[in-house]
Amino acid sequence: MQSIWQKHVIICLSLGSAAIPVYFLDKAAMGGGGGNWIALDFRGLLFWTYLVLLAIDVVVSSSAILLFPKSRILHIHVASFVLSIILLVAGFIVYSQLLRAESISTTVAKCVLKKSRISLH
Repeated sequence: MQSIWQKHVIICLSLGSAAIPVYFLDKAAMGGGGGNWIALDFRGLLFWTYLVLLAIDVVVSSSAILLFPKSRILHIHVASFVLSIILLVAGFIVYSQLLRAESISTTVAKCVLKKSRISLH
């Protein structure tokens, strides 16, 4: 039982140490904002996405090892990485929908306030 946890820690540490090259890749690829009309700053996008993906993967793979201790460690990590990507994308979608709903409710509240001010005069 101990050897599966040792392998798990080794895999997680090697994935964690891969964050260093991802940081430099992010710094090189997303160097500066561009464009004359609008300047967008995407620095840190790859790095922070990788770190969040790694954090989700560690939680999911650790849970899978607890639930399925007889499974092979590589199969657990591959399946948990795929599930982590699905969870990350689902999280982005839910977050964008929440931001959209908040924006719509704010706009509706402003319109109602404006109509109530007009009806008072």
